[in-house]
Amino acid sequence: MIGSKLTGAVTAAVVLVVLALAVIGGASVAPGERPPAGGCSITPDTADSTAWTGPGITSVRQKSAELNANQMAAARTVVSVGTGRRIAERGIAIAVGTAMQESTMNPNAVNGRSVGLFQQQGALYADVDRTNPEAASQAFYQQLVARVPNYADPVSGTFADIAQAVQQSGAGASKYAAWERWATELTAQLVHGPSATSADGATVTCENGGGSGPIAIRRAGLDVTLPTQAGIDGAGSDVVVHFPSETAAIAVAAALSYLGTTYAWGGGGPTGPTQGIRDGGVADRHGDYKKVGFDCSGLTEYAYAQAGIAIGGDSRTQYASGGTRHPFVDALPGDLLFAGETPATIHHVAIYLGRIYGRDYVLESPQSGDVVRISKTSIVGEFRTEVVRP
Repeated sequence: MIGSKLTGAVTAAVVLVVLALAVIGGASVAPGERPPAGGCSITPDTADSTAWTGPGITSVRQKSAELNANQMAAARTVVSVGTGRRIAERGIAIAVGTAMQESTMNPNAVNGRSVGLFQQQGALYADVDRTNPEAASQAFYQQLVARVPNYADPVSGTFADIAQAVQQSGAGASKYAAWERWATELTAQLVHGPSATSADGATVTCENGGGSGPIAIRRAGLDVTLPTQAGIDGAGSDVVVHFPSETAAIAVAAALSYLGTTYAWGGGGPTGPTQGIRDGGVADRHGDYKKVGFDCSGLTEYAYAQAGIAIGGDSRTQYASGGTRHPFVDALPGDLLFAGETPATIHHVAIYLGRIYGRDYVLESPQSGDVVRISKTSIVGEFRTEVVRP
């Protein structure tokens, strides 16, 4: 089971952006309309939908938008990087609004020399992997703190002025102002948890569910219903797996949405399946470099990216730094299991689903010629007797 992308030569996939944005030609989010599974819609109070942008600019009408699951994954990453750096909530909201304005929350957006979530360009970002949401967010916050140290204090500048100070955009500050309330509400949702209505009257609606794959997955909080494609032995009715955290539930629901997707060595990443690459051996004989799909670590990387967690792109990195380690006796659904006698020989990773009808099950993309599937496992002899919890 060769699954670690140690070459790093991964072909990036273009995210299919499904938005309801007047700014790009679609319709605004309709009142009462539900967002897509795994997504959110944030609608500022239309009774007072303008935000002050600074001297000489009176006000800018606020925008509303609906994000799909992939875009929500990018937004969660922007927020999680910010909280990890102890960035104040106002600074995180500025980053979220900037990413929405610059790329419609698409980490693979490329416009000439401008690349990624924040459309970063120039020598300042020469060493940044700008299509990596985590790296791009780290770079944004680094510049935010350097250029506007007191960004958390409204006296230091408006939302738009601070975004402009970081971006140095030739179009000026006003374009960022339109996302102020939307970004503030989405950030609050992701930092503090679900709420139906904000203090400012903005409606925040998130739809449980997961993943951008072809299979609709039912998720209700910490409970995920396995689809019929799961093929669990003895299942006479729906099998519901209870997860220890929303992070794990979101990640596994996202991965489940791609059950049946072909294995492709070197394939998969934060935004979904990608074209495989050559390995000079078994994968080439199966034509993986011609296929679009996931290898084992591509699937796990994608899954946890949907929950805003970057665990790395190959199985050995995921083992080394993808989370905290625990003995298998303490394993919980959503934990990562690894195959390999030593850390240096790890070659496969799978997601533990827990014990179902007395058997241990994993979700995995196992090997060339196979597909993303749920498998029974005895653990001993197949996986290391420790897990990693992102």
